[in-house]
Amino acid sequence: MQNHDDFSKTIRIDIPPDLLGESSTRSQSGSKTRALPSTRQKTKTKAIHADSIENVELKALFDNLYDAALIIDLAGNIVDANPRAVQSFQYDREELSEGNIQDIIAGLNESVLRNICQNLINDQFTLIQAFCIRKDSSHFPSEISSSRIHLAGKDYLCFFIRDITTRREAEDEIKHARDELEQQVTERTKLNEGLNAEIAERKRIEDQLYQAILQLQEHDKAKSEFVSNVSHELKTPVASIKYAAGNILKGIAGPTTEETRTYLNMIREDCMRLSRTVEDILDMSRIEADTLRLKKVKINFARFVQKTVESLRIQVEAANLSMEVSIANVLGFIECDPEKIERVIFNIIKNAIKFNNPNGSVHVSLRYDESGFFVLEVADTGIGIEEKYLTRVTQRYFRIGEYVSGAGLGLAIAKEILERHGGSIELQSPPPGQSKGTIVSVRLPLSVPPKVLIIYDDDQNRLLMTKCMDDFGYHVVSLKRCDSNAETVSTAQPDLITVDWIAPGMDGAITISEIRDQKALKYVPLIAIIGDINDPLKGEILQGLGLPVLRTPWQPEDLLNCLEQSVRGRIAG
Repeated sequence: MQNHDDFSKTIRIDIPPDLLGESSTRSQSGSKTRALPSTRQKTKTKAIHADSIENVELKALFDNLYDAALIIDLAGNIVDANPRAVQSFQYDREELSEGNIQDIIAGLNESVLRNICQNLINDQFTLIQAFCIRKDSSHFPSEISSSRIHLAGKDYLCFFIRDITTRREAEDEIKHARDELEQQVTERTKLNEGLNAEIAERKRIEDQLYQAILQLQEHDKAKSEFVSNVSHELKTPVASIKYAAGNILKGIAGPTTEETRTYLNMIREDCMRLSRTVEDILDMSRIEADTLRLKKVKINFARFVQKTVESLRIQVEAANLSMEVSIANVLGFIECDPEKIERVIFNIIKNAIKFNNPNGSVHVSLRYDESGFFVLEVADTGIGIEEKYLTRVTQRYFRIGEYVSGAGLGLAIAKEILERHGGSIELQSPPPGQSKGTIVSVRLPLSVPPKVLIIYDDDQNRLLMTKCMDDFGYHVVSLKRCDSNAETVSTAQPDLITVDWIAPGMDGAITISEIRDQKALKYVPLIAIIGDINDPLKGEILQGLGLPVLRTPWQPEDLLNCLEQSVRGRIAG
């Protein structure tokens, strides 16, 4: 049994829209509305109407079809039209019945009609896409199907015409969108190709830059190693020259004239300056290689600053400058590498001397701030620093204008050292409220006071020593020797220990020996409190231990100096 719904049997015919321009030979040119040319006599029209659909139910179905429907004879003459066709073509039913299908479907001719009839004979469907022409000469796209119908003993064709204007508009929009998308894809593809080429070029350049950076790093490393090696080689002969000049000045090599002494002093000063430069270069090399090691201990910062600054007073006065120091009533400790922090202070004050004006001044002050930091400020009345250079003077090897002496490392190293201590450095020029000069502010965090364990049998001396250390901010724990077994001392976790050596017997030496046997106390600084040693054996033992000693009767300054000496001695050890 044949399946008449087989779409593979459908023949498609597309009539191009350009045939709209070809007017039917039966159309009336020059008028806004078209009249269908009649191909029949009126008497024949009535006869044809007699052949129209007579079955009531079939007629109702025909009239109520959604699509426009036309019944035509095999020559294309229209026999009947449903209401939808009348609405679509804007002709009334009579007008349509007097016309030919070729007048209202652009491009439909006798050849196409014959093909449709032949396809129906061959049991094939025909689907036409063409433009239909209304009475007002407007047109609309349509999809047309056909079938055979038998009326009054004759064969007719039934055309079903569907207005596809909305669908065509949607298709056109989809096509337009698709064309735009294809255009965008094409443009994006070109853009991507350009970007890919640019990325490839950038990658090539980055690879070249990376190789260049590696070479520069190798060169920089080689340069740093060379400078470091040269600096090491310079260190020993410079020290020897300085030592020799000092000995000659002391008269060890015999009497010297005043002129000779002047030159020797110049040699010593140049050696000292060169030694500092060499040490700066070595420290910078260690910083760059991340091998700079800090030997931190807790120090009384106010006393440390006072001593460091006072050691430079001679140089300040030799430069025809005055110096004022304001550090009174400032107690507290910092945990630092004393040698490194001392160099920081030296570098800052030497800059204040170097870049000052004749008869100028240097002012050094120390205070606390509200965030738990010491603030050391060094202000001068010198030439100052231009604002554009303030952020650069702490960069390595940076030097300003005509003042190009030195390696340009002092402030750079100071910044690195301070940052490794949790501190910072800041420069202002001029200082607030002044018209010239520079102020350098150094901030370092306060540390908890060091804990000192006093082992002393004499109550009066133990209390006196405890009070003195309390006054200078130390955290003090005191014991008698009878209470100072190794376990008790270890539990106290002291930063420094003083031991009474002058009591009768050998208890002091035994106590020190027991302390040194404790792993946790092996490197804790020790101070031996002594008087006149009449016992040769005690003296020999004490000399063998190499401990700092505090001789009785002592003064508070003696005690503090001894405490600081023992801490610095621990670093040297």
